[in-house]
Amino acid sequence: MAARQHTQFAYRAQKEMGVWDAPPTSAALALDKPASEVRALKYSPNGKYLAWATAAEVRVMDAQTQAVVATIARAGVLDVRFSPKGTYVVTWERFSKPADGEASPNLSIWDAKTGALCGAFVHKSFGEDAIQWTDDEKYCAKLVAGEVRFYAPEALDQPALVLRVDGMSSFSVSPGRSPSVAVFVPERGSKPALLRMYTVGSFTRPTANKTFFKAENVEFYWHRLGTNLLVLTQTDVDNSGRSYYGESSLYFMAAAGNFDCRVVLDREGPIHDVAWNPDEKEFAVVYGYMPAKAALFNHRAEPVLDLGTAPRNLVRFNPHGRVLALAGLGNLAGAIDLWDRKSKSKICTIDAHGASLCAWAPDGRYLMAATLSPRLRVDNGIRIWHYTGAMVFRQPIDELFH
Repeated sequence: MAARQHTQFAYRAQKEMGVWDAPPTSAALALDKPASEVRALKYSPNGKYLAWATAAEVRVMDAQTQAVVATIARAGVLDVRFSPKGTYVVTWERFSKPADGEASPNLSIWDAKTGALCGAFVHKSFGEDAIQWTDDEKYCAKLVAGEVRFYAPEALDQPALVLRVDGMSSFSVSPGRSPSVAVFVPERGSKPALLRMYTVGSFTRPTANKTFFKAENVEFYWHRLGTNLLVLTQTDVDNSGRSYYGESSLYFMAAAGNFDCRVVLDREGPIHDVAWNPDEKEFAVVYGYMPAKAALFNHRAEPVLDLGTAPRNLVRFNPHGRVLALAGLGNLAGAIDLWDRKSKSKICTIDAHGASLCAWAPDGRYLMAATLSPRLRVDNGIRIWHYTGAMVFRQPIDELFH
């Protein structure tokens, strides 16, 4: 019988950071904690490393042994990210430009094992899409002056590939062995918005095109294989006056260009969340005015399972795709419904009142909910449940940030 997957979690608060072995062990790990405030904290996607940033430096720790493998003497870092395989660490400092000179590079890429600087760029803001990687780490990409520039990590001084599309405002690189890149051009005047998909490295002709109206910005949701893409379009203002949050629509596109459609939703109102099943070519959507409706759709964007109507605004599949969490977090009551995808039945409902975060453990057995500052400054802490509904861990933490 295979050994159970070892999991852990880390947190940062106003006065401390901590690392715990996750349930069923649930034990705090001893490590050399920084004396000053931790500004950023991040695991590598494969769980091998944990990095944190203080005002003076960035440290990269082996998550299994708790040994520090690299120290990056970079002051002022506010965010830390890893490349897909954990080979590189990306750091970001606040953008600043002297009145009499050029801005200094504030987005840097480092070797995770040695802490050596690989290259640096100027980047005003930093988010999940600021710098994007192909899964094999052959390229990292960023948007510069209306074009997507792809860089080889070992040669960051010059782009290896450049994709130019007039009017482009955002892009997204797919996961998978044969990565695609999707680019979005927002609606302007009487011209509809445009989304194009290309195979990375082959930019002569797009593999797929889609135009639509009422789209000022988009969110990209790739299937883990990179074969299909969900595009959530949004406008800042609902011209009908029925929604404070603007208008939203959902579109399905195949990377091969052989199928696309609008996902037909049978309830008016905003689209709150979208998630792919990691194990199957199906996805879940939470949509409509509260109480919102949730439903599963197949790879042809056809509804296959009604998950009911309730005050919910978030959906998360566990890593194996077997259990689905439907949660009502933030301003909602905090109830989380767990569904068994195989039996198409609800397992239980968890009371996670006050929670603003919900995430599955990598083993798919446990679900974490956390109440964070500054949204709520009281009752901050972490709670963990087994997928059957039993609470197995509870830890109050003052001023918990992440």
